[in-house]
Amino acid sequence: MHTVLEFPDAQAVVHSWLPEREIEPGAMEQIITAARHPEVGPVMAVMPDCHVGYGVTIGSVFPTVNTVLPNAVGVDIGCGMCALPTGIQFDPERMDRGFWRAWGGQVSRDVPTGFSWHKQQQELGDLERTLRAGPLQHLVRDRAAVQLGTLSGGNHFLEAQVDQDGQIWLMVHSGSRATGLKIAGFHNELAFANSSARGLAAGRDLASLPLNDELGQDYLHDMTWATDFALASRKQMMSSLLQALHRLLPSVDHTAGESLTGMINIHHNFANLEVHGDAELMVHRKGATSARDGEIGIIPGSMGSSSFIVRGRGNEASLQSCSHGAGRRMGRKQAKQRISEAEFVASLAGTFSKASKSYIDEAPGAYKSIDEVVGRQLDLIEVLHVLRPLMTVKGDSGAKED
Repeated sequence: MHTVLEFPDAQAVVHSWLPEREIEPGAMEQIITAARHPEVGPVMAVMPDCHVGYGVTIGSVFPTVNTVLPNAVGVDIGCGMCALPTGIQFDPERMDRGFWRAWGGQVSRDVPTGFSWHKQQQELGDLERTLRAGPLQHLVRDRAAVQLGTLSGGNHFLEAQVDQDGQIWLMVHSGSRATGLKIAGFHNELAFANSSARGLAAGRDLASLPLNDELGQDYLHDMTWATDFALASRKQMMSSLLQALHRLLPSVDHTAGESLTGMINIHHNFANLEVHGDAELMVHRKGATSARDGEIGIIPGSMGSSSFIVRGRGNEASLQSCSHGAGRRMGRKQAKQRISEAEFVASLAGTFSKASKSYIDEAPGAYKSIDEVVGRQLDLIEVLHVLRPLMTVKGDSGAKED
């Protein structure tokens, strides 16, 4: 259930699924600033995984009227989750540590991670289209074509899981990599110049672009490209995960799971024009996902904790949204200082994953309890499957908070 937060001079009422006492001061400051934005809609929503982000809190639903804010989408445009039920039953005797370490090794060979990417350009297909951010067009061939189907660092991951019925699932969390980041920065600079020219008192962090202006439509066009790129990249990686599993199980009948049919995709870090009540609003979900009535979604945990396949309830109090994950309880620098390697190793007990100093800021201890986060939003979603992690593949961490 949620609480209602009201602030002096605010233009929006804030519905929060995170208790006010647990909202960190920096995040609260960002929430108040957003609620006072001259273009904000009547209601904002704070998800139970909320924490400080760049400009706008991660885990927020921020609607505006007639404008779009690049920073309310975030720098990793279209970042999201894919999950695939494989139809393969988990066999604990056969699928031991050696099995999953072999799977992880094959995945790491097939999917470049961290600061690596493909040596050769990948086929872009429909993604080879013109960006409205003209100066960035070269990135489509120079960066996007070699980073398609690759995994960056930070909280992104590739994972094998098992559900409550013993079925193996595969999951991918990734975004739009360098090209999405550059698109976000390019349009935010234009938004700041445009907002200043319009006399909008919002600052660089909450600068906006009018939807009835070519600049606003240009951003939406390029945001869509980045979202499409992120999905295409997740699909390519998912195929690699599935092929690696099939390679280790040659005697299993794979005819039912040769394709990605049945794959669930849900993205966060995007903006969408929607009607809520009597108003048409540009709904920004930064570290939040859509949870329309009946919509299937994914709420992942950390690399040592469960993930959840959920179904949306279409709750209007949250603008039909839910959380995108567990949410950080420690910043990356703080996690590196406080979490020891021994603690990291211990937190992965029950999985076959390897702890590494290169991503100790991704240790489960750096995150909130996913069970508590999910439990706080059962009025937003219904839990369908609980997925326990078996093996997680990650890249070296070098990500920003969003």
